[in-house]
Amino acid sequence: MDLPGQVNCETCRIRSCAVEVLDHQELQILKTNCAGAVYKKNERIFQQGSLCSNITYVKTGLIKIHKNGPSKDQILKLVKPPRFIGIPTVLGDKINHYSATALMPTTVCFIVTGIFKTLIMRNGKFANEVINSLCQDELTFYDRSINQMQKQIHGRLADALLFLADEIFLSDSFELPLSRSDLGDYIHATRESVTRTLSRMKSDGLIQMQGRLITLADKEMLVRISKLG
Repeated sequence: MDLPGQVNCETCRIRSCAVEVLDHQELQILKTNCAGAVYKKNERIFQQGSLCSNITYVKTGLIKIHKNGPSKDQILKLVKPPRFIGIPTVLGDKINHYSATALMPTTVCFIVTGIFKTLIMRNGKFANEVINSLCQDELTFYDRSINQMQKQIHGRLADALLFLADEIFLSDSFELPLSRSDLGDYIHATRESVTRTLSRMKSDGLIQMQGRLITLADKEMLVRISKLG
């Protein structure tokens, strides 16, 4: 982890919607209680079971949220910037209930927990934006959960590829940020099943693969597979 030092919340171009509604004095409070950090690929940002002392704001990069279960570590979701992570822990507990790991070079800001709570109590618009963000995350998680339970592996893998193309990289050609094992964890499938399904998609002309570089060659069909499950 590299520490770029103190950040300036007033001039930051990647501010959250919640921070946008803070006044000058509140921005000064945030600025003096916020520090930036840069993480390398596969570097752990925070660990499940550790004490939570900060809210994490993801500015750039990509993060996986994962949790140890009875038999293995499971990826719960991928987080793209800009996004707060760790709010439920801060508001409901003091211990991290999951881990966060960078999937590519990632820049974050850490906000002191007590200050974040103070801003929620002090500024109703800030609190409203935080609540809206939590609600959006929850609804998205519900949709993904039911898709994971009811779709076949082709549909789940198509979902993942379309999400990476449309939501993360904004391009139909991208370098896969997940290993085959991680991709399997993300879509609730084995590594072998993921490898076989990717190969089938390639032979059917749906995708092109060169190492980790993937191109969605027939996006229209992938969308149909995603919808049909």
